[in-house]
Amino acid sequence: MQDAHFKNEWPPVVDKSQDYELLELSRNETHVVLRVWRQWFTCDSHDLEIENDTIRVIIVHGEDHEFTFSEENTYRKSFFFLEILKEVVDPDILIPYEFKLNDFLIPVDDTTYACTFIPMPNVSTKHHIVRYEVIQDPDSIGIVHHIVIYGCGNNLHFSSEIGSCYGSDPRYAKCMNSMFGWAVGGEVFDFPPDMGVPIGTEDDPKYIRIEIHYSNFQNKQGILDSSGIRIYYTPQLREHDGGILMTGIFTFPVHFVPPGAELFRSYGLCNTHLIPQILGHPVEDFHVNTYLLHGHLTVRSIRTMHYRNGTLIGSLGEDKRYDFNFQQVRDLPGVITVQIGDQILVECTSSTPDREGVTFGGPSTLNEMCVVFLFYYPVIPIAACWSLLDIQHVVEVLELDESETIMDAVVNIDSADWDEETIAKAQNAIMEANHFAIINHRTGEMINETSSALPISLPTPHLCHEYTDD
Repeated sequence: MQDAHFKNEWPPVVDKSQDYELLELSRNETHVVLRVWRQWFTCDSHDLEIENDTIRVIIVHGEDHEFTFSEENTYRKSFFFLEILKEVVDPDILIPYEFKLNDFLIPVDDTTYACTFIPMPNVSTKHHIVRYEVIQDPDSIGIVHHIVIYGCGNNLHFSSEIGSCYGSDPRYAKCMNSMFGWAVGGEVFDFPPDMGVPIGTEDDPKYIRIEIHYSNFQNKQGILDSSGIRIYYTPQLREHDGGILMTGIFTFPVHFVPPGAELFRSYGLCNTHLIPQILGHPVEDFHVNTYLLHGHLTVRSIRTMHYRNGTLIGSLGEDKRYDFNFQQVRDLPGVITVQIGDQILVECTSSTPDREGVTFGGPSTLNEMCVVFLFYYPVIPIAACWSLLDIQHVVEVLELDESETIMDAVVNIDSADWDEETIAKAQNAIMEANHFAIINHRTGEMINETSSALPISLPTPHLCHEYTDD
């Protein structure tokens, strides 16, 4: 047993300070059990601080103690050390139901968004959905990037054909209310014990839109996919009707990350005072208990900051060590009330040292996204509360060619000469720029307004940074 760290190459170097206590090391016919005690913060510069972030574990195994670090004898897994475990639901009261495609031929294109409509369970009384899990076709593992289930209004003509989610079919844009979501690395999710997603009432959707994003960058041919999401519902109702609110940056090329940036922060703003405006009536405060962070390959950390009257008052979920390959729904330590009028600011920090061109917001895995799904109650018919940056302000600060349209500005950003000075100027411009705050009704209706930037405090390290080991 050793408390050690990496320098530049294998093997690890033993720490001067051994900051652990071995509690158990045992072996049976199938498992080795290791139990270790360690403080969350050891104030040793060579120890990883244990916080509510993704932890990457690497296991290297071999026939003797002369381990060789190679892909053949290495196992990697990301998970949460501080995961909040829920009470197990009695499976006898749960009824399964599946939303999935059936033998869909995955195109050879790099990026495909496939959509279709599927009916909800046929129930005559109110039920609650309390669990969901991915149905992953083994033939398409590594190609299916995410699956989202959207609730539809009941005034559409539904069909079972599979089409492009963002193509010519306008019906898909009228089903915007996220009900469930899965992305790479996600596992089974149980809703909090006092909350469920309602089905079976007059106001609940009778159909859903399933959206599956395929990333087929190896252009594989002839792969049939039957992936989807399996829900579990019950007639034993819970206290609260829950929903999901999408917040962050509206997915569009106005969102950009320069090439060669070590750390570059992007922001999306939700102004909740717009919610009563689009609904046309007062709305009660809502309560957030769970969240799902979503970014693509450049994102290294995500924060969801909660503001009231322009002052930062807390967090609605964050991960300083975001892992694209482990996008798991996670619970907040407690329920947080969002008052109507509060602001929610999502910050995504990206790193692009090896990218030669600008990374723009968009649907492809090689594009970027910055979105947080907030699970909350009581449910309201709002699909998204997010924003677009005033990119013209960035163009002016960088002294680029004058832009008559937003897309002109995007072209100018793409053609800029990016170096450390330009990146720093763009970062400052983004932090002081106004936002076009947008609210999407679940039927597709949208309103927006220009909103001023919020004062942003950068993340601060833990206080115990007086290290004992150089």
